[in-house]
Parts: sequence; structure tokens; C-alpha cells
Amino acid sequence: MSSKFTDDTISTARLISFSDGVFAIAVTLLVFNLKVPVIPAGDVHLLLPEMIKGMLPHFATYIYTFLLVGLYWTFNHRILNLVTHVDNTFMWINICYLLVISFIPFPSALFGSYPDETFSFVFYISSMILVSGLTMLMLGYASYNYRLINKEVPLTVVKYLFFRQFISIIIFLTAIPLAIYHERWALYYLFLLFPVHGVTRKYFKRQARG
Repeated sequence: MSSKFTDDTISTARLISFSDGVFAIAVTLLVFNLKVPVIPAGDVHLLLPEMIKGMLPHFATYIYTFLLVGLYWTFNHRILNLVTHVDNTFMWINICYLLVISFIPFPSALFGSYPDETFSFVFYISSMILVSGLTMLMLGYASYNYRLINKEVPLTVVKYLFFRQFISIIIFLTAIPLAIYHERWALYYLFLLFPVHGVTRKYFKRQARG
């Protein structure tokens, strides 16, 4: 009889379900940052178009953040699908990761409310960098010497997932100097993340075939 002590009783299926629930709540909370403008009844026709125009930064922040959280959700699923079992350390890294995911609606609301403030943008970006960093930590911990992942998973797949997060951090960091010059340009610059990820995926696919 083995005398090895273990309390690693959380299955990957339970962890995926918990993660999905946190992501669902986070993306739902994002829409509450969009407030319907309050305009006196007699001035609606005159002021509503201008008020909606003024909300464009809110819309851009909402769209970008929703897509980004969706991207993080796909990464979380990819990592958890590679994992064959879960230990205590991995579970707590994932919990810290979900803690930041659930926090994202706040920096999103802050930046949407103060789109011309560099601090609000940097605060927003810092949250995203933290998520990407925790994703890399989770992947690195699980894949080190195939600690938790399936040994049949090609190393190229791990490198691909790791590199995409590294690219994300680079884009986030390079957006900060741009924000000092013009915050809205910095926000629109962040949308480059999605085509860059697409190019990265094609590159690694080609490498896997070759």
C-alpha cells in the first residue's frame, strides 16, 4: 500500500466547468459598463447622436475586451485540454488566473470612463499583461518535463501557445508609449493582436508540417 500523501482531488472536468463559469460572468459584467445616456425628453433628438458619438471609446473598449476575454477563454481551454491530471500548484495558478479574469470588467470600465487618461489605459493594459503572464506560468508549469500534460502532445504545440502569449505581452507593452502620445490610437493599436495571432498560428502550422 502506498504511503504517499495527496489531496489533489480536483478533476480537470471540474476545473474546466469552474473556469467556464468565471469567464461567463466576466463577459456578462462587461456590458454593464455601457450606460444608456440620460437626456431630457425635449432634447433627445438634438443630443442623442452626440451622446452616442461620445460613447465610442466605451464601445471600442467593450468590443476589444470581450474579444480578448474570449481569446483568453480559448487559451484556458487549450491548456486544460492538454492536461491529463491536476495538482495543487496548478489548481492555484488557475485560480489566480481566474481572479484576474473576473477583475477585468473594472479596468475596462475605468478606461471606458476615462479614455483620455494615460493612467486608466496603463491600468487596463497591466491587467491584460498579468493575465498573459499567468497563462504562460500555467502552461510552463504543466508542460515542464511533461509534468501534467499528455506526453503525446508535440512540443511545437506548447511552443505555439507560449509564443502567442509572449507576443501579446509585447503588443501590450509597446502600446503604453503610444498611449502617452494618444490614448485612443493606443486602443486601436491593440486590435493588431488578433491578426498577429492569426499569422503566428499559420507560421506554427507550417512549421509542424515541415
